[in-house]
Amino acid sequence: MKTWLILLIRVVSIVIGVSACFGIDWMSHNQVAVGPGLHFAILPTNEYISRIFALAGLYVTLAVSLNLINGITGQFSVGHAAFYQIGAYLAGFVSLTYYGFMGLTGLPWLLAMMVLGGLGAGVAGFVVGLPSLRLRGDYLAIVTLGFGEIIRIIVQNVDKLGGAYGLNVSPKFQMIWLIWLLAFVCIAVCRNLLRTAHGLPFLAVREDEVAAAAMGVNVTKVKVVAFIVGSTFAGAAGALLAHYEGFINPGTFAMDVSFIILTMVVLGGSGSITGATVAAILLSWLPEFLRGVKNADGSALMLSDSSIIAALLATGIGVALIKRFLDRPPFKWRYLAVTGCFLGALVLKLVIQRLLNLSPALSVAHIEAGQIRMVIFAVTLIVIMLLRPQGIFGHHEFSLAWVKGIWRRLFPRRGVSA
Repeated sequence: MKTWLILLIRVVSIVIGVSACFGIDWMSHNQVAVGPGLHFAILPTNEYISRIFALAGLYVTLAVSLNLINGITGQFSVGHAAFYQIGAYLAGFVSLTYYGFMGLTGLPWLLAMMVLGGLGAGVAGFVVGLPSLRLRGDYLAIVTLGFGEIIRIIVQNVDKLGGAYGLNVSPKFQMIWLIWLLAFVCIAVCRNLLRTAHGLPFLAVREDEVAAAAMGVNVTKVKVVAFIVGSTFAGAAGALLAHYEGFINPGTFAMDVSFIILTMVVLGGSGSITGATVAAILLSWLPEFLRGVKNADGSALMLSDSSIIAALLATGIGVALIKRFLDRPPFKWRYLAVTGCFLGALVLKLVIQRLLNLSPALSVAHIEAGQIRMVIFAVTLIVIMLLRPQGIFGHHEFSLAWVKGIWRRLFPRRGVSA
């Protein structure tokens, strides 16, 4: 491909990406309402919806940056929330103490805090990554997990950082477009790294460290660089979080946050930037969607014990049957059979629920759907990982060639095996 065409494609991609960031910002503050006679109106959204857009963008940055460490380089870090916290507290404390220093205010100041938070987290990534290079797998996970808890406990006991109560950060900057712009830059950096020769050593270390070292790859440098780049983006995201919320506390960066980010990487497909992005958006939106599930009249959706038990039983049976078909060698009606199992599970749920409703104690609806949203969330993750253990995208990226490959497997040509 000619150089000018490659340059044109990259410029167009950048324009589209930046435009998408401002488009997301507009959607986070406005919603399209359809009235009688298909009259369209633009109405402002509430702060809750805007916050979901902001958190989704932050989680995209966190998931993609952790994917560089875990998925692309093949390490196993579960302390990403620590770098997130370092960037948030460093930027928040400096803003609270020195805002307006050297005449910087508004957007220039926020950009400076992003750089500061990223640098602080990057240094922490270097400190953690360098002595941990001889560790692999579970041992490295324990070290990074312990580092995360050490940072959280230190912050919790430093009065200047607000202690256990938290730190009030001022001024607040609720620029959702900048949050998504950081996510776009993070995706672009990781994507370009993989598509150039500079990314080959990272993939080589992931596949086999010994073989990579034998071929002349500086394994130590690759691991340290992966830790530094990943933690830098996490620190920048933390700086934006602190200034968006206006208040942070140690509980915001608890251990479960690291596990949620790790879940996004695994669910999307370890090593897939597209998968990490999609999973981050999905997992940040799904719990909030389940929180607000209501009936047609606007009242809270109530569930009975019979409905919950029937759903769990039907889900287990449906997953077992679908997995049985997916594990078999490909055949002509494979995906039709999977669809039939899915529809059959829905019918089975209704039948089981009807039978359980014969018991008055089980037929009474007394559990609000929003109260068990995390249970539904967990079951959804379990089902996806059972049916697709390699993640939604596996090691693949979303592209036209990837879509064509799926289409050919679903609808093979005559004379060509599936």
